[in-house]
Amino acid sequence: MNFAALGLRALNKLGILKHITFTGTMVLSGKRTKLPMVKGVGFAYVLDSGHFMEDLLRVLIPLFPGTFIDVGVNIGQTLIKLRSAWPDVPYVGFEPNPVCVDYTERLIAANGYRNASIIPAALTDEDGDGSLLLWQGDDPDDSTATLIKDFRAKSASEKEIPVRLVRWRSFEIRSNPAKLGVVKVDVEGGELEVLVTMQARINSDRPVVVVEVLPTYDPPKQVRSERQRGIERMAAACELRIFRIHKGDPSIRLEALTEFGISNDLKTADHLLVPAERVSEVIAAFSA
Repeated sequence: MNFAALGLRALNKLGILKHITFTGTMVLSGKRTKLPMVKGVGFAYVLDSGHFMEDLLRVLIPLFPGTFIDVGVNIGQTLIKLRSAWPDVPYVGFEPNPVCVDYTERLIAANGYRNASIIPAALTDEDGDGSLLLWQGDDPDDSTATLIKDFRAKSASEKEIPVRLVRWRSFEIRSNPAKLGVVKVDVEGGELEVLVTMQARINSDRPVVVVEVLPTYDPPKQVRSERQRGIERMAAACELRIFRIHKGDPSIRLEALTEFGISNDLKTADHLLVPAERVSEVIAAFSA
């Protein structure tokens, strides 16, 4: 039993957690991790019981060595899973929400994570200033936050915050990251702009891309269908093959797709874009 989690649940239920800041310790991804709690931000770790990303990375990291690009860091959930097994893989995360940036930088410092940096901006197809819509505006680290204003129905609690926008080329000129290995994109509707701005580097480095493509629902929401088609065109141009990830028990199963199609199922929103020349290798690794 995770007594640290039980204690945090009790503090949250009493309404105390959102008023205090401290660093505790929890076992996450099989390792004791120093976990900041910043006025309630960080409590999401208590609720996260899934091993999907750990299982995925266990297969992908050895196949695709190189810099790990995390687009949509939120509060560092993927970073913790990466560092639990690979302490030295270069990591670059893009996150526009200043609350999440502050939290993840505290997480990095508390755990002494090496070779990990956070870019405090949304990776998209333009440089400048923009607005991030917090759909759950009462939640400062809202994991459903998006740059795409018409991506969801209106919410009574939504609010907008100003954020920085950056193109991949602008970041690349300043930072010159080493060859890309795995790219994870989870940006609540803005995936197309991320893939377009990274297209030249994806073509040259041939990383595998883990991308969340949320359901269109039925009848399909037009903005979602159009974005799906854009990702399909980009994947074809880069000779990437699309696979839907089924989070099975005990193992992950890949389903080859020619298009994302109409779906109502959030559980099948995660996908892989695999370089065409590596498909057989990847399928064999997941079948082992």
